[in-house]
Amino acid sequence: MSVPEPKLQRKRTSDAVVDYILDELFSGKLREGDRVDLDLLAETLGVSRVPVREALAQLERDGVVRMPHHRGAFIAAFDARTIREAFELYGMLNGLTSSRVATRRDREVIEVLDALEKRIERTRDVDEFELLAREVRRVVNLAGGGPHLRALLKIFRGLVPAAARLGMRDAMPQERQYISAELAAIRRGSAATAAKTVIEHIRYSGECAIAGLVRRGVFEDVHTEEVPEPSTELLRVIRATLGGA
Repeated sequence: MSVPEPKLQRKRTSDAVVDYILDELFSGKLREGDRVDLDLLAETLGVSRVPVREALAQLERDGVVRMPHHRGAFIAAFDARTIREAFELYGMLNGLTSSRVATRRDREVIEVLDALEKRIERTRDVDEFELLAREVRRVVNLAGGGPHLRALLKIFRGLVPAAARLGMRDAMPQERQYISAELAAIRRGSAATAAKTVIEHIRYSGECAIAGLVRRGVFEDVHTEEVPEPSTELLRVIRATLGGA
């Protein structure tokens, strides 16, 4: 099965607005409690109110923005716990899809993942690495997720990838190892190991994102948590979901 070159998809206007707001947040220009002026934002970016509303709805799902009824939009509590919770939840969902792919061991899916892994091993460019790593997640999630699970994963298309980029350059060697370990588990058909690896990987990415925000002065210096192993209870839930695989 041939693997097309991953290409940067043209962003929807609302996604560009999401990125702009997150950049303001990650630079410290926006802080907890700040009001997000919809009209000013639309004027600044030269867009209509519609993509701004869509972007704010996405960021509300991400937990970054709160929108009290008829009171506008405000930056919600944003600290290391916010990042850790987002990455923890995203990791659990990816653990489930990776487990399913390992259980099914679909030859065509594995061929696509093998080709992506070879390119990941070769690249030293951080932008290309990020693009390829996201393509691995996309392939696994499409192959392992049904419509409801994929809908849940879309909730994390704003904060998680944007925050992960903050520490990507320094994290590349370890990220590469995690991807290789996950794909090796998928090839072996080891659902529990695939789940465990991807959960640890995404937790690690979250800690790197927090370190990046500390370096930027957005967060005060916080204790970097050891990346814990997924609990046996979590892995038991995943195995039960897979029907005992």
